[in-house]
Amino acid sequence: MIRIAAFPTRAAPGALLAPLVLAATAFLVSPVPGAAQSLLSASGLGIPVEAPDGRSRMLGSVGVALSGSALLPNDPASAGWSILPGIVVSGQAGGETFQDGGTAYQSRFPFLGIVYPYGRQVYSLSFSGTFSQEWDVEVDRVLELAGEPVGAVDRFEGRGGVSAARFGVARRLAEDRVSVGANIGSHLGSVERRFSRELNLDDVGTEVEPFELEGIWRSAGLTAAAGAHWDVTPLVRLGGSVTWSEDLRLDPTADTEGEVQRVPMPLELRGGLFATLTPGLGLAASIYRADWSETAEALGDTEAPGMVWQWGTGLEWAGTTVLGRQIPLAAGYRSRDLPFSFLGSAARESAFTGGIGIHLADAETTPMARLHVGFEVGTRTAGDLEEDFWRTTFTLRLSGR
Repeated sequence: MIRIAAFPTRAAPGALLAPLVLAATAFLVSPVPGAAQSLLSASGLGIPVEAPDGRSRMLGSVGVALSGSALLPNDPASAGWSILPGIVVSGQAGGETFQDGGTAYQSRFPFLGIVYPYGRQVYSLSFSGTFSQEWDVEVDRVLELAGEPVGAVDRFEGRGGVSAARFGVARRLAEDRVSVGANIGSHLGSVERRFSRELNLDDVGTEVEPFELEGIWRSAGLTAAAGAHWDVTPLVRLGGSVTWSEDLRLDPTADTEGEVQRVPMPLELRGGLFATLTPGLGLAASIYRADWSETAEALGDTEAPGMVWQWGTGLEWAGTTVLGRQIPLAAGYRSRDLPFSFLGSAARESAFTGGIGIHLADAETTPMARLHVGFEVGTRTAGDLEEDFWRTTFTLRLSGR
């Protein structure tokens, strides 16, 4: 019998599906890991991190072309609307429920950034997640040793993630109706993989020790993004961005056998709009496109969908005030392909979104302190596999003169 189960652990969103992409296909087929088999290839890189701010999550957005100013790693033009220095921090908490009734909970801080206008330029520094996963998978199986059946438990573990540090510059043009921006940075972080096999002691005796194979890889590689916003009218904003990354280089540490791994990264395109429908009511819509074929091929996932799409839309009502403070409310929906497969089936994710914001402090018409809290309730599916998830994202932005 083969049983796959996830265990409660601090895990990134989507942490169940990501390791199963190749862990299930590679290890379930082979009785033992082959000498040329890479634990990194068998586990993949994890789930790409989406827009790391609460307002984007509220509106189901891919994180581009929202009204006002923001600091987003894949929408560098959003910083160009900033008129005051500020700091931005985002945090997340959530959980997942699996088909076997198991539950996993997680928390993390996916974004930290600083924005500083000087002259007509706006400079920024940011640190954000790119891929993230922390997971445990266990497989019960029966092996044949010396012609006799032997029970075994295989355990797969993954820890860590890939992040990026970026420096950006943005500027307003055309009588402040256009903002353009670009950033450049480097991938950071590490990925740890561990495989262990424990044989049933009743079948083999107490002298047989568990088999373990583990490794740690450090990530590196340049990444850059460029984009623009255009306020077509005072009521409509259009925007788009492109994100490029060189091959993600994964260097094994001194205790890890193997050569440097190079994983191609896709060219990512994002576009969106924000339209004011009535005073206080706004509509956000956005789309994402990237070809992950080469990435999947490098990781051995031959059944991955290749071209990945994401879209989302939401409504924001900014006409509510409490004790003189503006309280934006939002609701939306989003759907996206995931860039991997599960036993030959494409993986998808969809969620209903919503949230609330508050302007904690204002200087005349300029927000000095803003808090947005986004909520998501959704489902991930891949073939017969289905898991439910919920996630809360908060973003606090503090500005000063």
